[in-house]
Amino acid sequence: MKNRHLQNRSNAIKQKALIESLIFQTNWGIKRIYGSPEDSITEMVKTELDCIVELNLFEDLLMIKKFVDDVKSAFSIEPVAERGDFCNSLVALALGIGRINIITELNAPADWQRLVEKKILGIYYTNDIRNTIVDYAKQNAYNISTYLGKPIIKLNKIFVMLDRAK
Repeated sequence: MKNRHLQNRSNAIKQKALIESLIFQTNWGIKRIYGSPEDSITEMVKTELDCIVELNLFEDLLMIKKFVDDVKSAFSIEPVAERGDFCNSLVALALGIGRINIITELNAPADWQRLVEKKILGIYYTNDIRNTIVDYAKQNAYNISTYLGKPIIKLNKIFVMLDRAK
């Protein structure tokens, strides 16, 4: 009984630390993008973060951020702008997972419930480097599989398809 209580407490502390990390990194990214964001931007980010926490996606998003950061540091390349499922989310933009050219076009928080129902979300890399990135992911202990011949990273709640930008 005591061990189960300690395990539950340990899991709760770990979960709280992950949520706080996601919130901090998102707020830092928003300040990096906008400087001092307007109240409407802050509210949209808070709404998205609340939905992400409610859907228990915080660990997956932090893992995707780690992958994108690892690829960026290893190959000096970022996901293709304006492509993929993460381009409509301020949280994803703040974390560096998605990229868009004109930040001011976002006027509503992303629908994370719809994204979770979709199950497989795409990140696009240029055609010439995508296979190298997939090999890098395999070598660095990311859980890689394929879906319809395309590489995916398996996470807890969602899958991330590494697709080619044409």
